[in-house]
Amino acid sequence: MSDNDKVTIVEVDRSTVESVEQSWYNKVSASSVDKWRIVPRILMLLYGIAFYKCIEWFMGLSDPSMAQAGFVSTVVGAGAAWFGLYVGSGNRNKKD
Repeated sequence: MSDNDKVTIVEVDRSTVESVEQSWYNKVSASSVDKWRIVPRILMLLYGIAFYKCIEWFMGLSDPSMAQAGFVSTVVGAGAAWFGLYVGSGNRNKKD
């Protein structure tokens, strides 16, 4: 550094800063959605419905083709992967 370069240090007094309280929505709703895992459960329910409809459609076919069987296999395989992600996505914070 040359003699002309200056470093300015600013000290901030944080003792006078008021903490901002969370609204009731953030306290209750966000924590409830996280704790109850509502979104993953809804997605699992929707996958279950799609799986049932797909199997019902396939079983109703008189002479299914290889492409149709491949489609059902893909839906079933995706469900296994989806369920594995759902089960493995538990609470990472072990304090609760």
